[in-house]
Amino acid sequence: MGGTKKEEAWAGLTCSICGSPVDLEGEGGIAGDFGICPVAFCVWCYASIVDMVSQGCARCHDDED
Repeated sequence: MGGTKKEEAWAGLTCSICGSPVDLEGEGGIAGDFGICPVAFCVWCYASIVDMVSQGCARCHDDED
């Protein structure tokens, strides 16, 4: 069964943090390069990273005021 090149590249991705399968089209998450290292994050780890960054971002907290 021939999928698109994008589907073939995304097949078999595992989260770089927790090791769970990453389903970019179904559940979400993200995949790309961290510098020169390829990484993928499941939807749960990606949401946690975004939350952690927003907590440490002074500019993000200024927007709430």
